[in-house]
Amino acid sequence: MLLLSVSTAIAQSISGNVKDNTGMPLPGVNVIVDGTTKGAVTDFDGNYSISNLENGTYTLSATFIGYAKTSQSVTIDGADVTVDFVMAEDAQSLDEIIVTGVVNPKSKIESSISVSTMGAKLIEQAAPRSAGELFRNIPGIRAESSGGEGNANFNVRGVPVSSGGSRYFQIQEDGLPLNLFGDTSFGNADNFLRIDSNIGRVEAIRGGSASTQTSNGPAGIINMISKTGSTEGGSLATTFGLDYQTSRLDFEYGTPIGNGLSYHIGGFMRTGEGPRDIGYQGNKGGQIKANLTKTFKNGYVRTYFKFLNDQSVMYLPMPMRLEGDNSDPTYSNLPGFDITSDSQHSAYLQQSAGTSPFNGERHVNDVRKGNNPISKALGAEFSFSLPKDWKVTGKARYSNNSGQWIAPFTAAVGTVAEIDATARAAAGAGAEPLVYADGDREAFNPSNGLAQIIHMFDVSVEDLSNFFGDVKISKKVSDNVGITAGLFTATQNTKIGWQWNSFLSEVKGGGDARLADFDGFSRGGQYSYGTPVWGNCCQRKYNTVHNVNSPYVGIDADINDKLNFDGSVRFENVRVNGNIQGGPTSQDSFDYNGNGTIEGVETSVPVIIGNAGQIVNDDYNFVSYSAGLNYKFNQGAAAFARYSSGASGRAADRNNYGTNGLADVQYDQLSQLEVGFKKRLNNGTLNLTGFMSNTDEGLSNELNRSVGNPFKALGLEAETALAFGENFNFNGSFTWTKAEIDGGANKGNTPRRQADLVYNLSPSYNFGDTRQHSLALSVLGTSKSYAQDDNDLVMPAYAYFNLIGRAGLTKGLSVVLSVNNLFDTVGITEVEGNGDGAFNGDRLVRARAISGRSTTLSLQYKF
Repeated sequence: MLLLSVSTAIAQSISGNVKDNTGMPLPGVNVIVDGTTKGAVTDFDGNYSISNLENGTYTLSATFIGYAKTSQSVTIDGADVTVDFVMAEDAQSLDEIIVTGVVNPKSKIESSISVSTMGAKLIEQAAPRSAGELFRNIPGIRAESSGGEGNANFNVRGVPVSSGGSRYFQIQEDGLPLNLFGDTSFGNADNFLRIDSNIGRVEAIRGGSASTQTSNGPAGIINMISKTGSTEGGSLATTFGLDYQTSRLDFEYGTPIGNGLSYHIGGFMRTGEGPRDIGYQGNKGGQIKANLTKTFKNGYVRTYFKFLNDQSVMYLPMPMRLEGDNSDPTYSNLPGFDITSDSQHSAYLQQSAGTSPFNGERHVNDVRKGNNPISKALGAEFSFSLPKDWKVTGKARYSNNSGQWIAPFTAAVGTVAEIDATARAAAGAGAEPLVYADGDREAFNPSNGLAQIIHMFDVSVEDLSNFFGDVKISKKVSDNVGITAGLFTATQNTKIGWQWNSFLSEVKGGGDARLADFDGFSRGGQYSYGTPVWGNCCQRKYNTVHNVNSPYVGIDADINDKLNFDGSVRFENVRVNGNIQGGPTSQDSFDYNGNGTIEGVETSVPVIIGNAGQIVNDDYNFVSYSAGLNYKFNQGAAAFARYSSGASGRAADRNNYGTNGLADVQYDQLSQLEVGFKKRLNNGTLNLTGFMSNTDEGLSNELNRSVGNPFKALGLEAETALAFGENFNFNGSFTWTKAEIDGGANKGNTPRRQADLVYNLSPSYNFGDTRQHSLALSVLGTSKSYAQDDNDLVMPAYAYFNLIGRAGLTKGLSVVLSVNNLFDTVGITEVEGNGDGAFNGDRLVRARAISGRSTTLSLQYKF
């Protein structure tokens, strides 16, 4: 009893509080006494207590995902001690554990891959309005984010975007793909992704083991990881546009609820015109997500669901002025049309009419739906550590996906006389005069003398549903070696119909462009129920099902205490069947309005009816592999090297099929070599990666043309995160790439839309008594690139600035001013052709530009 009382007398405790650099308490932080098994986890108010410590000097460390590890030395001498921590957010910490695209989860400094992460604070600082705008902040990724919220094109380290979308790049949500293929026409994965406060962090893998850790993503993986409610907290935010019309409400909350259960729920609702003047409410809808987790002593089980029904405006190439020569051009406004704030959308252009490719009957769509994904998803995941060093994990999700995709595309632009002649000849109109389609139907006479043929990209996404499952089992066979084996399965439906048609319109901004009719021939500004200027190419239907089975195996081995090896192999078996009808089966008269009379616009209507079209019945296999070495010099520096060979299958609509149902090109191959260095600095981190890649790509379809080449690229990627004192932080990255077409007529040229340099600079400054106020700037830039593979017309270099200012009003409550594209920069991301004829001594061109300055004000409450 005496010995026990003496021992108790000298056993003291350490307690304290942990906050972030804005003064908010951090629940769920691990506070550990280094070199012992003693520690604690902070409660909801950020408090912790560690008892039964004897006298002595200790190092106390606080760690939390998304924050920099912080340590303090503390001496106990007969009394309890209080130690408080202030933690700085640091998504670039080399100690952060990575779960995406790796054989086994491990810290950044121990991983032989190039990986970047973004926490909630960095996501807010980026001020993204879409997934594409968010992904532009990740090194090595060039996202053409000028088209609105979805359907972006992604280029990773020079791996091409020859067919649009993201053929070699996989977008995931909580570890499973959103869509089996990244390049499904008008069904891109990012169409079904919305950026909101449900996102806890983003992990991005470029190259490396992405070849074997997912299907159809050898160039990289971006994984959007949801909050889970493991610690109590939430937020509310209401946002309004200051210089454009938008209104949005974001909400999220999560908490443990006892007995090992926790949940998180959140989402958003919004309405508005969008950052460009279109003449109506183009952004409308929202999303809700929720998950429920049960934690056990040796693992967890989680279920989750998502409901998304959101309409957003899609911006396609539109008319611009092209000044100067092709090597040094300037893209500028036309009279009455601003290329950063206007669009060919209009209050007069709200209805699209055509024939359904599924039944040949009358189809009418509302142009205001824009990109309207509807997704109802239900999923589950589990992870358990088992006796004798076994571990089993699994994920599965079913998503019922459908919707609409409709947006106007400028197919031709010119003087009224030029457009009149082109449209009249294509549609077969006679001598009917060109008049305005509304009002008194006076003669069509735009003030700037310009007109355009608009092809309405009217697409019905009948069924893009999918099921994904991924189960793996791991065994630690010795202290230094672990083996993982898994099976990925997928079923992807693709039932999509195109019913494109044609309109005549002014070139005018403000959402006020009026439509034109051939009087007595066309109807409501629509002069054809097809696309005669393009040979009525675009009445199509796809109805296919892909089934995938992919077993994989990986090994992770510590060769010694500094050198680690990991390697993995994946076998991909793909079965696809269904049918495709790639053009009209007839172009005859069709009494579209049902009045018993065949009128001018009804004399030649493209229709798909009758036969099933091209049968698809294909079966193919390929093998991917990846191997890497990581040498950790010490706790602050490591180097790695990795070689990977992978492949990506094709969405059915991106291929040609023979009479036997087999694809001309079943998959495209990609090989990559990387060498990297990771360094912990006194005030941050530095990551450097050199890379080389070869892409063996066959011909594929892009709308009504064939594209595809072999490509090669080499380059250097750099990323840094620095902290200067407690107030100033800097995040930045750049990627230099020398990409080259390695075959065909354009051999030796730079691939279209491929810039030599892309970069991101993001400084931030926190101030105030508790650093509750902040200013953050992000600069996103690119060097010049070429409009086409012939390298004739240049798209100039540009850099645009985003600014966020936050003022803390009281604990948890702040007001935020966000300015996107602060200086109204013109940035060209896509050009059709190499120019479209003369205009007052200059030329016309059809292109896409990033949207101009848009400013919002938000009131946010975090609790």
